[in-house]
Amino acid sequence: MVQETGREVAIERLAAVIGECRKCPLWENTNRAVPGEGNPGADLMLIGEAPGKQEDLTGRPFVGRAGKLLETLLSGIGLSRQDVFIANIVKHRPPGNRDPRDEEIRACTPYLEEQIRIVAPKVIVMLGRHSSRYILSFLPVEFERITEIRGTVYQGLLFGHPVRLIPTLHPAAALYNPAYREALEEDFRTIGRELAGVGGSEIRN
Repeated sequence: MVQETGREVAIERLAAVIGECRKCPLWENTNRAVPGEGNPGADLMLIGEAPGKQEDLTGRPFVGRAGKLLETLLSGIGLSRQDVFIANIVKHRPPGNRDPRDEEIRACTPYLEEQIRIVAPKVIVMLGRHSSRYILSFLPVEFERITEIRGTVYQGLLFGHPVRLIPTLHPAAALYNPAYREALEEDFRTIGRELAGVGGSEIRN
């Protein structure tokens, strides 16, 4: 309990720092930062790419249509938002929902790295190309298209912590493409099996 309280305090303090961050220009045209949220002692951490319009308005990750799909996918393996920790590569919304630029990713990812150290998840799922490319660069694993590697389980050390890394599609990509929806559902079944295999949260098949 003491450890969980310490993690919660650390996550909250980091969120306050992120809220005041001016290390790149992204903050200038946004309503609020989106640090991330969830269980600070989660076995599963989900990493997206950047906040969208609804996230920018609320300060919470994955609250739009893609977020609803993500919640459905989690429910399919017996989990809820409260069971996991959800974050993004960058913490402010890029203008017009454009892709985050390399310099913005470099400026912001120390916050993500600290979140990973605090939460110390057993499984990390990268949602989309940008988060997959960044996290897998530590192994290192290179790829051209996310569809080449989605659903693959990589094992390694991340910031001194043993973890299983699973890249998959971003839920937004599946909103208009039934084939991507099927691929995401398949990948989340893999995620459920991996969590069960490392003694994570109870998973319903």
